[in-house]
Amino acid sequence: MKPNIVLVLLDGSRWDRTNISSDFLELQKKGSFVNNVTTAAPYTFASINAIFTGKYGKENGVNAYYKMFRLKDSINFLPELLQKNGYFTTCNLISEKVISSRGFDIYSSHNEYEDDLFLEHPKLIKDYFKKSKNKPLFTFLQFSDIHTATVSEVLKKYEWNDKNFYARKKENLEIYDLAFRKAGRYAQKIFQIIEDLGKSKDTIILFFSDHGTGIGERFGERNYGVFTYEETIRTFYLFLGNLISKNKKSDSLLRTIDILPTILELCEIKIPSDLIGKSIASYLLNSNEELSDYPFTFSETGGLQGPFPSPMEPNVFCIKSSTHKLIYFMSSNKWELFDLKNDPDEIINIYDTGLELQEKLKENLLSWIDRKIT
Repeated sequence: MKPNIVLVLLDGSRWDRTNISSDFLELQKKGSFVNNVTTAAPYTFASINAIFTGKYGKENGVNAYYKMFRLKDSINFLPELLQKNGYFTTCNLISEKVISSRGFDIYSSHNEYEDDLFLEHPKLIKDYFKKSKNKPLFTFLQFSDIHTATVSEVLKKYEWNDKNFYARKKENLEIYDLAFRKAGRYAQKIFQIIEDLGKSKDTIILFFSDHGTGIGERFGERNYGVFTYEETIRTFYLFLGNLISKNKKSDSLLRTIDILPTILELCEIKIPSDLIGKSIASYLLNSNEELSDYPFTFSETGGLQGPFPSPMEPNVFCIKSSTHKLIYFMSSNKWELFDLKNDPDEIINIYDTGLELQEKLKENLLSWIDRKIT
């Protein structure tokens, strides 16, 4: 029988704070953790649709907030692929706007301000397994408490240009860390309920993030979606399961669009030939295998705080190698280049300072932006 698949989105989790939660650190020892994953877009709608299609927004149709409902009918979609291969498919989201209902047997949402996901989601998992009967289960759960904290403590209190917010990064980080520790406890609870149900031997769990969350590092970005710096585009995934290698960690440069083909291979389902993402299943299943960096990864966003109104198409783009990142602000025709090894906080712009790699990055980024879709 094919494995059950439990996808758990820890919405808004920062890659660089995954070490502050003892609960999440304990889970990392039980699985394979990858912490240098580039999201296709640093906001939920475009990011999740890229993950569920294995393609970037330009290919799947969802590359801006205005296009959240424009997923192309012809695009392969993870729940549909699993449903066609015998899976009972379910989800519980922060909003039914997050992704399409295509391919879901049960499609539901929760109220992020009223529902206790520590109680709600374990109950749903138990119910979903019961309803799946003799079929393998696929469920996608969105843990929204980090998002809720951001809305309550930041968006409702500060305007995007309020300098008071950007002056209190220490306090902002404390609020964020409190929310992530809660996410770590939640992740442990999800892991435990699957064990308690006797399903752990037949289940693969993936804890992942769609994007990070800013704490005031960049003026104009109160949380995410405005820029393509590391605090919002670098994410992680943690795979756990009976066959998944234990206590394995990699900081190789990967992409969130690799999740879909990885899941399909773990489920022994044929991977569509038109996917952009590539499977890392072999790495997860073989304890001695290591990952290699992608030559380049890409991310894009629409500058959600401006120009006003937010653009209909992305206007901020980046290309990232294992050592450098090049950012292009299309509206202002501005470029930034950072040495990620020696300047991980992306403070010193070294664009046009004679770095030989610059032209290669620029050529590949412009080619990616201008690519034709067939």
